[in-house]
Amino acid sequence: MGMDYKLRKNSGALNEVVQAPQMQVDTSHLTRVLSSGDNEAPVFAQGRDQNRMMAAPARRSAEPTRQGGWGGAFFYSVREGERVLVTDPEGAVRQVAGPMRFWRWRCRVELMAHHVAHPGEFLIVCFRDGRQEHLAGPAHVWFDPTQHASIEKEDVLQIGAKEAIVVYSKDDPGSTAGSTTGGITRRLIHGPATFMPAPGEWLHTFAWHGTRGGQGGYHKVPNGLIFQKIWLMPDQMYHDVSDVRTADDAVLTVRLMIFFVLEDLPRMLETSHDPIGDFINAATSDVIAFTGRHSFDNFKKNIQKLNELETYDQLLARALQCGYRITKIVYRGYGAPESLQNMHDEAIESRTRLQLERATREQAQDLEDFTLERALARNVRQREEADQRREADLRDRLGRREAARAEELADAQQAAQLSVHLAEVEEKRLAGLRELGVDLTTYLCNRRIKISGVDK
Repeated sequence: MGMDYKLRKNSGALNEVVQAPQMQVDTSHLTRVLSSGDNEAPVFAQGRDQNRMMAAPARRSAEPTRQGGWGGAFFYSVREGERVLVTDPEGAVRQVAGPMRFWRWRCRVELMAHHVAHPGEFLIVCFRDGRQEHLAGPAHVWFDPTQHASIEKEDVLQIGAKEAIVVYSKDDPGSTAGSTTGGITRRLIHGPATFMPAPGEWLHTFAWHGTRGGQGGYHKVPNGLIFQKIWLMPDQMYHDVSDVRTADDAVLTVRLMIFFVLEDLPRMLETSHDPIGDFINAATSDVIAFTGRHSFDNFKKNIQKLNELETYDQLLARALQCGYRITKIVYRGYGAPESLQNMHDEAIESRTRLQLERATREQAQDLEDFTLERALARNVRQREEADQRREADLRDRLGRREAARAEELADAQQAAQLSVHLAEVEEKRLAGLRELGVDLTTYLCNRRIKISGVDK
């Protein structure tokens, strides 16, 4: 066809959290495309899309061939829904659509192939005079070898939200978003949308560094990520900076996770053909510069600075030039050679053993301190209880004394009151005797003498 219209369905998301199974991919077509300078779409896909495309059989647009009509040497019948080509002895060709019965004497009858495109598909019709048409489904075409060179069916490209494609075409004056160089127009199509290429159009194929990760870490290789739909959503990637030397010649592998978002797609197309490769180089330079300023011990003390964006000046500047913005960088740890790691492990083991011994002794001292504190607290509590008992006894004795004094005072007051009462009674009796004419002096004297005698 002169142009490959097998569109790639996977988008340009890195998706490195779960690694896709690694497969050997034939990149000869991609090498030819990149070396020729055009952006013809490669046929192969990557990851799960590749597995599906490699396992799926070739798609056919023509209906399965059925038995043609029937007839004898003179007549031929064409079934309903079928079409045949009839060639007469002079070489003239005509089409006959069923249901039809016609005279076939000395004529050649050929059953025509029926090509059908359903919604979401399109037919690529190539004519013998060099023309080419793309028919979006639902559509159908009967293959006529006198007019058609080939008819193939392909899927339209589904563009999701936050996705975009870059389309190149000739003589597209209606395009407002794009640039023209040498008669070739570039335009951007943002999703959600579906795209069916017109004859002569092709998509920009991005060939970026991709991850070939495994148990040994994440390593970026050229042309590891091939796609045609670029993802405009925030994305992230893992990057391991290996063989980084500190100021005291300790060789380390620094592991990072870089978060970024594409903000200016046209600028990215104009300034970089592989922004992931640019990010890798810039981040590696920043990490080497940071590590080279510190010894191994200082590197461990200042390791939190690898989580700060201010540490990555070159990465931020290069991302801005490419139309990207770095939103966050996460330091995921470091690795060391086996010898240094063994020394580090031994040091960690020694520190751990000393910490355990210290913890054991501290626990013994704490236990002794706890025993002494408990004994002291018990003695203090016993003294407090004894003092409380003494205070209670003293309060009890004082209470009894107070009660005795109060009782004596009450008795004295009662005796005094009784004396006063008796005196008042005696006074009233004497007053009564006086009123009766009794000589109180004689009476009292005789009474005293009598009382005195009685007492004796």
